Amino acid sequence: MPSIFDHLQAEHQRLRQSLVRLRVAEPGGDPQQCFYRLLCEYTAYARAEEHVLYSYLIHIQSVQQRAIEGLQEHERLDELLREAERVPWGDARRDSTINLLCEAMSRHLREEERDLLAPARRMLSDREAAGLGACFVAERTRVYRDLSRLDEDAKLGPRRPVRPG
Repeated sequence: MPSIFDHLQAEHQRLRQSLVRLRVAEPGGDPQQCFYRLLCEYTAYARAEEHVLYSYLIHIQSVQQRAIEGLQEHERLDELLREAERVPWGDARRDSTINLLCEAMSRHLREEERDLLAPARRMLSDREAAGLGACFVAERTRVYRDLSRLDEDAKLGPRRPVRPG
């Protein structure tokens, strides 16, 4: 059974690919669709990670502070995503806002892997990691499904539902 670390590694890779697609507009591609795909993928990943992994690690003294910092970083990324949503498409500020978001998210993924996941991997048993992995997948799937069902007029704006890679 895949562990929470296996699932998070795959999620981080998926998010990195979405960041590349957002930064490098493909000919004929829809940058707005790329943004909303990233928004849905990140939101489902972050809420599931917070609900499953961070809520577990926050009770382990040796990684508690790192888990709190990870939660704070998720809040900052949420704010950057909201800011990017507010900047109209075609606005001159859009590129710098997207670049700031992409840099912050890339940095978060690197730091999380190094500062939280590496030590957590040493602390959790295989059984714990597998159980958390199953819970993570279920929660991410639930959140993603809920996001995909939002009405076209919802706060996320116009988008076509996309399925996680």
